[in-house]
Amino acid sequence: MKIRTFFTHLGAALTLSFSSLAQADTSLTYQSQANPEHRSTILVSENFIRFENPMAPEFFMLFDVQRQHMTLVDSDKRSYSILDRETLESLSEQIEVTRRAIMAELKAGMKVANAEEKEQMAMILEQIQQLAQAPKKQLVEYQPMNKEQEINGYTCQMIEALVNGETQARLCVTKSSDVGIPDSAMNTLESFHNFSSGVHQQLNPGDTTELLFVMNSKNQLPVSIERTYPISAADEYRLTDVQTLTIPASAFKVPEAFEAKDIEDAFIVE
Repeated sequence: MKIRTFFTHLGAALTLSFSSLAQADTSLTYQSQANPEHRSTILVSENFIRFENPMAPEFFMLFDVQRQHMTLVDSDKRSYSILDRETLESLSEQIEVTRRAIMAELKAGMKVANAEEKEQMAMILEQIQQLAQAPKKQLVEYQPMNKEQEINGYTCQMIEALVNGETQARLCVTKSSDVGIPDSAMNTLESFHNFSSGVHQQLNPGDTTELLFVMNSKNQLPVSIERTYPISAADEYRLTDVQTLTIPASAFKVPEAFEAKDIEDAFIVE
């Protein structure tokens, strides 16, 4: 079983969504420092959020604030899948069945494997077991650093994101009001964070990947997100563009004639 990398493609955009003022919509862009062509764009209306990634233009994701559900859209396949609380429960059960099957297969394989293979299988088995366990305490601890920076015109406070006492990311945050994001938008941000965090933790309870940047703050906004662990994922995304504009309502809807698919098709690859 593999959890599809749809959310990874979206990068920091999954954890940096915003609502807008009733009078106007908002567009925000975060850009990779290691690969400037990699950007994540967030389009925001009063009750909807749309995530886009130029590196994967065939995919986009919608979040309905009022109905509390995500819609994952695949433009190439002209299909979409909806994830709400009910389907999340069903998906979680199916993932658990698959997880147990993989664990059983590993245990059986260890009985006939050589010493080197057995060691590798044991490591994979331990990782799967750890990810399946709900955390005993809050996974990510945020510690303010005695350091400020100037990033793209914003004066921001450095914060370390610690997992088991080790730094896995550094954020530079500023007041949301300094970026021009109102309190109502921050409330929507919190709503999406709560939903996406719940999704991630229900599917992979022990994994911190999607929690590193979720601060659940009502008045602070990251203008820089630097991930330092694992080394293969090390990169920094910076807020490079904030616009107030009018976004057509159609941008927050699934195109006509697109076919509904089971949510499993968006998350699980056999």
